[in-house]
Amino acid sequence: MALSQSEIRFIEALKELGGKSDAESLSKKLNEPISSIFPISKLLEEKGHIITKELIKESYELTEEGKNCLINGLPETRIYKMLISSESIDLEYIKKFLNEKEIAAAIGWGKQTGVFEIDKTSKRIILKKKEPPVLDSILKKLSEGESLTSDELNKISELEKRGLIKKKITKSLIIELIKDYIPSYPVIKVLTSDIIKSGKWKEISIPPYDVTASPPVIFIGKKHPYLEFLEEVKEILISMGFEEAKGPYVESEFWNFDILFQAQDHPARTIHDNFQVKGVLPIIDAPEELILNVKNIHENGGSTGSRGWRYNWSREIASRPILRSQTTAVSVRFLYKNKTPPIKMFCLSKVFRPDVIDSKHMVEFCQLEGIIGDYGINIRHLLGILTEFANQLGFKEIKFKPSYFPFTEPSIEAYVRHPKLGWIECLGAGLFRPEVTKPLGIDFPVIAWAFGIDRLAMIKLGIDDIRELHTYNLKKLREWGYEIAKD
Repeated sequence: MALSQSEIRFIEALKELGGKSDAESLSKKLNEPISSIFPISKLLEEKGHIITKELIKESYELTEEGKNCLINGLPETRIYKMLISSESIDLEYIKKFLNEKEIAAAIGWGKQTGVFEIDKTSKRIILKKKEPPVLDSILKKLSEGESLTSDELNKISELEKRGLIKKKITKSLIIELIKDYIPSYPVIKVLTSDIIKSGKWKEISIPPYDVTASPPVIFIGKKHPYLEFLEEVKEILISMGFEEAKGPYVESEFWNFDILFQAQDHPARTIHDNFQVKGVLPIIDAPEELILNVKNIHENGGSTGSRGWRYNWSREIASRPILRSQTTAVSVRFLYKNKTPPIKMFCLSKVFRPDVIDSKHMVEFCQLEGIIGDYGINIRHLLGILTEFANQLGFKEIKFKPSYFPFTEPSIEAYVRHPKLGWIECLGAGLFRPEVTKPLGIDFPVIAWAFGIDRLAMIKLGIDDIRELHTYNLKKLREWGYEIAKD
């Protein structure tokens, strides 16, 4: 098998090193980084020219404490040198030179070897026999890389236990030449037109190419599939003539519930179904005339012909700040400021509801709200708009059922067909009740609808866990694609 120029250089350098070398020495010989040695070694081993093996070497190096002892001497050595001249030393005197930890280590060594001990009565250290410590010489040998005797090796564990040395494991690749190369034509990787024209292609060797090999995968930057889906939703609605509106996340209950003719004692208005916000001044950011209109609607129906809810409406309850639980609050704010038909508006934004987070539920999710207001508009227009929107989004089958919502009459639910899960509920819609539009000063019909857009996203993206919509798992995102719906 033909060898490249770099492989030939590798073998030549290995031959100059005696046919056997470690990767570090070969790297220096070739004047190449050691990282380049490993891939070439693997190639040459596969071609049968070399064999490699990993050599694991165990050694010891001095810790900071060990280096300090090498310079100043071990505590027991320093005490021993003092005892040689006086045979006993006062313990208090020793404390001038050694700390408590060093004294304890030295006394422990003295007792263990019987060289010296402390007299508890006189509190003096007494020399028992003249036998100098040997650990200092071992530390010195280790620092200079010298080999140790068998007796010295037996004391390694003691030095390690005292934290004076630490074990060091080094791995090295040993490379051995087992088959020399046969000189042949030089190998090239790129065949140019000049080589062909000049005829040099007859004098070179071209390595074989595996045409079945997969090309490298390149991960280019792209949008998050969930965000792509939301952008497509917006583009569809804008193409249908809608304009986008936005509103605050923190709303008063007035805009979130009261203006939508939702009774103040409705179960959906408890702390179990809404996030109440602390540290925000409880106010109703609406004109007094509008507030009084809503109050009358709740108490007696106002001029709508309705009897209302027949209770004393509370301004205090309506003032409570909450995280909005529905984007319908954005719709009624828009209607109050835009009273000239035709009106076509949508809001795609977050809402917040207390819940147990699982594969189907989140406490924070996206909702898609839309309204159309004009003279002569009715429920048939609503069904047509919803069908067109679903079709453009890629859902070709949609069906409707009668339903109930506090602020629309008539009301409907819509279902789309999932290829595996069957019919799935996706939205609620209807015609705003007069109790909603009259206080706003709207004298024309308004149709409204709200999608659980995250549920549609799950269907489009082929996932069954709502938490995956916001995943930042790069492996999954690289494999996860999103295809824009086509007619």
